[in-house]
Formats: sequence, structure tokens, C-alpha cells
Amino acid sequence: MSHTKRRPGSPYDIPARDIIGRPGTQRFVSEMFPAPAVLGTDMIGVPEGAEVGLELSLESVQDGIWVSGTVTAEAVGECGRCLDEVRLTVAAPIQGLFELPGVEREDEEEEPEDVYEFDGETLELEEVVRDAVAEQLPFTPLCEPDCPGLCDQCGARLADDPDHTHEKIDPRWSALQALDVDEPAQKKES
Repeated sequence: MSHTKRRPGSPYDIPARDIIGRPGTQRFVSEMFPAPAVLGTDMIGVPEGAEVGLELSLESVQDGIWVSGTVTAEAVGECGRCLDEVRLTVAAPIQGLFELPGVEREDEEEEPEDVYEFDGETLELEEVVRDAVAEQLPFTPLCEPDCPGLCDQCGARLADDPDHTHEKIDPRWSALQALDVDEPAQKKES
């Protein structure tokens, strides 16, 4: 899909004018950038301003610039079962064609994935980074693969107390729990 959203002055804007129009020419980029505002999901993501590393190869091709490499960052979130903090290192592959304006494709009806607009000057990588990181984040992050979660009755963390149980009461007798019955007074012996 072709992407058109522009954000002037983003640290993810990489100048590429020096290699455009010279097919086969490569340039390597190794940079650290601050994470943008939203880089993840509600459950887990890279905090805004945290370091995001890019290791990229930029290669001039006939239609624009082919970008490939890896984005790395540390994601922080909460376990989907016990709500403890989860930290994981994300290493996401990036690849895509930054296509020059006016390039004609044989099949215009179907836009290929991983094709981005390119103005001939600057590669805007923020959206590419967002997509790559989001694809690598787990839908339900877990602190441990076998995390038992929380007790559904009292909220106790089951990993801290594996023998945690509650007395099961027959639902037919549950109304009796609400009764406040005092013990009968004991007779005093004289």
C-alpha cells in the first residue's frame, strides 16, 4: 500500500538525494532515534522518547530507493494474565521500496505492500518503523510463558501462592452467607 502522510522535521527523515538516480549505489545507516509518541498497542509498546535503533541499507534502484534492515527497541507493557511489568527487546525486519513520483506500474489497480512515496530527497521512515515494530509485538504479552495469572475471585497473584484456593460453596446455599447469626449465649453455671 502506498503511504502519503508527511511529518516535516521528523528525526526519522533520512536524506537520500546523494544516491538517487545511481542504480546499484548503496549507503548504510546506523542511527539511534527517540521513539515517536505511539509505538505499540495499549498492552505493550516502546515508551515515547526511548531509544530506537536503525541498521539500514539504502540501495538506489531504477524506481527509487530500496530500504532493508532492522529496527531494535525495548518494549514495555503489562502481562496479559497477572498485570506485572513485561520488558522485551524487539528486533524487527524492515524492507520496502521508496518509489519516485511518476513511476508507472504494470498493474495500477493493486498497489503492492511495502511501497512508499518518495519525493526524491528524503526517506520518511517513521511509518515504516511503526509498522515493523507493531508486527513484532505480542498480542497478549506474558511475563512468563506459563504465567498462571490472577485469582478470579480475589485478585491474588497465583505465581506467588501456587496452592491458593477458595472454599467452593454450593450456589443453592449461597444466600445463607448473608445471614448474620450470633452464637447462642452459653448458660452460666452457678
